[in-house]
Amino acid sequence: MQCKRLSRFAVLWLFAVGVSAQGNARTPHVPPGLDGRFVELVQRVPGFGGYFFDANGDLNVYLTDLSHAAAARAAVADVARNRPERSAHPWSKPADVLVRRGEFDAVQLDGWRGRLTAAIASDGVQLVDTDEAANRLFIGVSDEEAKARVLARVAQLRVPRNAVAVEIVQPASLIITLRNYVRPLVGGLEIGFNVNGTASICTLGVNVWYANYAVGIPVGTRGFYTAAHCSATRGNTDSTVFSQGGVQIGHEAWDPPFFTSAWNTRCAPGWPCRWSDVAFVSYDSGANRQQGAVAHTTYRGFGPWQTGSIDVQPSAYNFILYQTATPVVGQYLDKVGRTTGWTSGAVSRTCTDYFIGGADILCQDEVAAYADSGDSGSPVFMWTGQTTGAFAGIVWAKTGTGSYIFSNIDRIAADMGNGVTYGPN
Repeated sequence: MQCKRLSRFAVLWLFAVGVSAQGNARTPHVPPGLDGRFVELVQRVPGFGGYFFDANGDLNVYLTDLSHAAAARAAVADVARNRPERSAHPWSKPADVLVRRGEFDAVQLDGWRGRLTAAIASDGVQLVDTDEAANRLFIGVSDEEAKARVLARVAQLRVPRNAVAVEIVQPASLIITLRNYVRPLVGGLEIGFNVNGTASICTLGVNVWYANYAVGIPVGTRGFYTAAHCSATRGNTDSTVFSQGGVQIGHEAWDPPFFTSAWNTRCAPGWPCRWSDVAFVSYDSGANRQQGAVAHTTYRGFGPWQTGSIDVQPSAYNFILYQTATPVVGQYLDKVGRTTGWTSGAVSRTCTDYFIGGADILCQDEVAAYADSGDSGSPVFMWTGQTTGAFAGIVWAKTGTGSYIFSNIDRIAADMGNGVTYGPN
């Protein structure tokens, strides 16, 4: 937006110089977007003040001089004609063109907008808009003090008071996604790694404190769980390096080996088996992470094939996993993944053996909610409150029916051991 405004002010300045030098009747500059079309239409239809569709789907046109109504209807006929129709009332009929008396034309409004924007940008202003539905300028401010300052500027610049509406609005904020650089590191974010030089993506599962003396991991090691196949070699600790937002964050520290039916008769003869598709990644020193937290996106999708939001607002609270949950058929569970975002559905299968990717992964659970490529590693949890949850497991596969498969906390423990803390403490 700043680039557009700077360009706009530069055009205004050059235009002023041209008028001064030549003394000719001025032709207004053309602003960007729909405002530009309105300004151009003033040249064809004197007094043209903008247009908008109302709730009935009709095109409303403002004119300061109603004697030009016929010209206005002709100028906007294509806009009305090309309006998409809805299948139900009230947009099921073609749009009519309704002419309204306006107080200001588009050139006036755009000129005042430019002057005001230059003068009020540091006065607690949240937004400046040419409100085509009201034939006015609209200025959104942060508080009553900012409103008073802006109104004083309006008077100083001799902009007609009735041409400007000034109201307090809620501040907007930048939106980031699960795929951007995000700190602190939390569950649900995109993570990257390389397999034989090929860049790949998965999802950060859940931050943990982990210990496993048998493989040399001391108590209190900071790291996270993700899917075991999200590494160079599934079922082998190969020190795969992981990044988030293009910055290295850690390396694989434990990816348990497969076992056979000789070790456990539940394993199908001739197949490599595990109780989970989960690996532990140790964070690099200084990695900024939030223990027991999962990213909270703006909305969730329910059921098979339904995607949720991947947008995370900086002001939103994360889900904090204070508890753990054991899946039961019919129970609703949620997951957050970098591809399909926040999705929710009912547990449809429990303790099911899946033969996927050349391995027999034993006693896994399935949820009738959507996950897709890149969601492997996603944290699964039961939503227990507005910002709280109970950790249930890690996503690692999808079905052909729009559901996902995950390793629950008990099956993860069977592979990884019990030296782990999931919660925020």
